Amino acid sequence: GKDFRRMTTLLLAMAAGVTADSRAGLNGYTGGNMNGKYQVWSGKPQAQWNDDYASKGYEYFDVWAPELATTYGQVFWTSQGNGPIPQAIVERFKGKTMAIMGYEQDQVMVTPVGKPGVNPSQDVSVPINWAYNHHYMAGMTSTDSEMVEVVTKPGDTSAHGAPTKWIALDKPSAATRATQGIPTSQLFSEGNGGESRKSFHGYPSGYAQLIGSPTDFHITPMQIDTRNRECGTTPADIHNCTEFTPYLEPKQARYGRGIPAGGTNYSGILECPCTERFGGDPEFYPNAGTKETNVHTFSVLEVGTCGTNAVTSAAQCYEAVTTIGINATSFVNQTVNDPNATAGCSVVTSVAGVATITFNSATTGERCLNKNVKVGQTSLTTGVTVSLRLDESVGTATMSRSKKGLYCSSNHDDVLSTFVAKTVKAADDDVALEACEKYCIGDEKCTVCSVDHLHSNLSQWVALPACGELAKWAGSIAGDVSTKSSAGQATITLAGPSSVWFGVGFDATVMSDQPYTLIVNASGVMEQHLGTCGSEADHCPGNTLVPTVTTVSNTVVGGVRTVVVTRPFAGKTKEYYTFDLATQSTIPIISAVGSSQVFAFHQAHASGTVSLTNEAGIATCVCNMGSQGAICEANFTACSSFLKNCVPAPDGDLFSQQNPTCNSGVYSGGLKCCSHGRILLDADQDPGPDLLRYHMKFRFWFQEYKPAVNGSQPSHYDLPRIYYQTEAHAGEYDIPPAFALPGQPVVGYPHVPVGTPTPGTKCTGTCPGGPDCDCVHEIRFNWTMSNTRLVYAGGHCHAPACKFIQLWASLNGTDTLICNQLPAYGTGDVINDKYDEAGYLALPPCLWGKDEGLIPGIWIPENTSMWSIKQNHNTLMGHFGEMASWQMRGVNFPESA
Repeated sequence: GKDFRRMTTLLLAMAAGVTADSRAGLNGYTGGNMNGKYQVWSGKPQAQWNDDYASKGYEYFDVWAPELATTYGQVFWTSQGNGPIPQAIVERFKGKTMAIMGYEQDQVMVTPVGKPGVNPSQDVSVPINWAYNHHYMAGMTSTDSEMVEVVTKPGDTSAHGAPTKWIALDKPSAATRATQGIPTSQLFSEGNGGESRKSFHGYPSGYAQLIGSPTDFHITPMQIDTRNRECGTTPADIHNCTEFTPYLEPKQARYGRGIPAGGTNYSGILECPCTERFGGDPEFYPNAGTKETNVHTFSVLEVGTCGTNAVTSAAQCYEAVTTIGINATSFVNQTVNDPNATAGCSVVTSVAGVATITFNSATTGERCLNKNVKVGQTSLTTGVTVSLRLDESVGTATMSRSKKGLYCSSNHDDVLSTFVAKTVKAADDDVALEACEKYCIGDEKCTVCSVDHLHSNLSQWVALPACGELAKWAGSIAGDVSTKSSAGQATITLAGPSSVWFGVGFDATVMSDQPYTLIVNASGVMEQHLGTCGSEADHCPGNTLVPTVTTVSNTVVGGVRTVVVTRPFAGKTKEYYTFDLATQSTIPIISAVGSSQVFAFHQAHASGTVSLTNEAGIATCVCNMGSQGAICEANFTACSSFLKNCVPAPDGDLFSQQNPTCNSGVYSGGLKCCSHGRILLDADQDPGPDLLRYHMKFRFWFQEYKPAVNGSQPSHYDLPRIYYQTEAHAGEYDIPPAFALPGQPVVGYPHVPVGTPTPGTKCTGTCPGGPDCDCVHEIRFNWTMSNTRLVYAGGHCHAPACKFIQLWASLNGTDTLICNQLPAYGTGDVINDKYDEAGYLALPPCLWGKDEGLIPGIWIPENTSMWSIKQNHNTLMGHFGEMASWQMRGVNFPESA
């Protein structure tokens, strides 16, 4: 609350300086960095580049956050409030711009206790195996901006799953400030977990994070207390138990396999296992009541019968229809036993807005009919109403081409027609593809054209009724697979408050799903692709799209603005939403309203669904899509149910791997079980009263910014943040052990038999159990980037299992490794190097620039195919709540000669 924020502001301390002294415990390091020598990757590991901030003449100031005081096993995950940076820095940069060249981060015990900054030379670094830094989000604001706390919708991965989040908003003064064009705030969260202290967070010369008139610092840390209390928790105990000594752990930690017989370098609670107190699996806690399995989800059916997904009772039918966004003002229930009526659960809407819900208990019944027109409407708590009328009889079908390197697994099944390229030339491949596409548009049975590579080395395209699975090969041309989008016109009616802007995003539950969005204000309708800022930098406005909607009307009556627009079913590119009656029956949506007519941060937001039904008078079937499950406090209290938007193949792997993070019914560990204040122990395990007391510390290195004059270049270019998740869009994922043990299935994958690798696992050697058995777990994610030159790229990879995280791009038709992050693991020599804890890692980031030792920046042109590959070791042990995000910075212009 306000009292806490006022108190922590007073507790914030700082120090300013212009040079750095050498620090003890850095293995003889004599340079100017607070944390010693860093490594970077630039075309090769350990690039020979000068990482010493002080040697370049940079200045610095230090900031300590308020105290963290935790018991063993406790999670600290909440904002520590806003606090000032040194007053001398504030005065110096009033009306001027600071160029932040980088920062360093540590966690320290201070002397006197609770008085940070009084004796900075006596700060004692807290080992990472005492207090595990899961991640942090730090920010700096200015005279013209402020940090504001907003409520996060449950399950919102844009805030790492936190219940609230802090964002920087401009004050009114920003419009008239002296530093126009310069950012009013900055975010610091690259390499922001256990790897933070020894991972470099800086930039080559000429690039920086710019901020005008800086004034305040803010941090939301997520820390987990893992210090064995028998070893002590004070600065005097720093050399006790330097070889990690495990302490209490819940049964579900380490997938229930316990502490290895040969010892361990890390605590099993750092991975946020669910426990007997919250979310624990019945495999370990059969009587705890912490996992609910009877939570059902429902959806409408476009055609046919529900089959095994049938609703089985009248009560369930009535409950289902009223919760899935049916467009009705009132509901009428009835139960029949009629073999000539629609089978199972169905709903019929009327022109008057009455929905008649019918449960037909007859064992046989009529199929639901598929009509060319579907309608749906829902009203959200933002005061926004969304109405859809989708008519597939209007317009013509279109074809959408895939990237190079895919083919349909069913390319030999039920082939409708074949089109062979005359030669191996790409131009002839294009001719064959175009002929197949023309045929497919004219044949209602055809849904896709797929390449089929012949033994003669020629390629042919085949018209198919179904693709099957998308598989990968070396590739012929962009359009190896071309998919038909149905003809059709969507009529979209949006209504909301006339005094401000309002918007609706399609196929999304949170902003980080990056939806296609319609923004409405007095000027009209704007199409927007919400951005890819991701977890630590949520609420990115994204990119304005080329208009594809036609505005039919924009009227205001009684303070309510109503707009009606039309657009084709098929989206212009991947950034646009595509309507498809064959695959969509319920569309999740998000809505927001602003505080003025100018599209900016919203003052309220909500989510909901639109269920598509037949027009008035025609029955629509409602099906039970199965149990989603829930994680709960003991005795089935305070339950939480969720279904994350895990990306399906071929763009991502989590959905096809059925990763447990995607569904609350099988969720086993991670952020959901790691909320602020939670104790990650079982009910009979006592953490004790002893507190570990310490502070997060940041050192910011800076220069004075000099703007461009008379056509010259500025001293620094700002580096906007670029963010993607390999684990899209779940925010985390599980790395299961490679194999189940006899009598002990892998939690989250209970049906994977002994001897069968868990999904995503690849092994070599004699497995399972052989002395040469070696396994890794892999996930991938594919996306596109445009007109970007990366300057900094850093992945996020938790200890202790990370093998690598790689960033690839297709440049000039060649698969190119852009960034290869290889972890540097500690060896345990903490007496000489305080950051060398065994088993914990640093992640050298990738840098590009003109400085000596760096390779030049790589220009990523329009619509470049990008992909990330992440591998973790999992031969014997798994890991809950792993992350694989890319936290990058770059510019939108090529590097000059």
